[in-house]
Amino acid sequence: MIGVDIVDLSRIDPEDAAFVRHLLTPAEQEEFHARKSAHRKTEYLGGRFAAKEAIFKATGDQMFLSYSILTEVSGKPYVKDHPELDVSISHDGGFAIAAVLCLKPQKGLAK
Repeated sequence: MIGVDIVDLSRIDPEDAAFVRHLLTPAEQEEFHARKSAHRKTEYLGGRFAAKEAIFKATGDQMFLSYSILTEVSGKPYVKDHPELDVSISHDGGFAIAAVLCLKPQKGLAK
C-alpha cells in the first residue's frame, strides 16, 4: 500500500509548542530543536506532519502520530522500529510532501 500527503508550510507554526508536542515524538522533538532557523523547523514539522498522514493512509493505523520519523546521517528519513515502512519527504515552493510505502500488507486493508 502507498500513502501520500502534502502540507502547505504557510499553515505550520514552529513556535506553537502544543502543536510540536502533539505531532512529534520525544526523539523527533530532539531533531526539531536541533534545527537552527525557523524555516528549517517549519520544513521539519511540515514534512513530519505529511509523513504521518501518509503512514495513516498506507496502513490505516490509528496510532500514526506515535510513529517516530527520524533522520539518518545521510539526511534520509526513516520510520523508527518499522522496517516494513519506507518513507520519502521533499520540500519545494512552500510545500512539504511525503510518500510512504508499506512493504508488508496490513490487516483489514483492502487490496
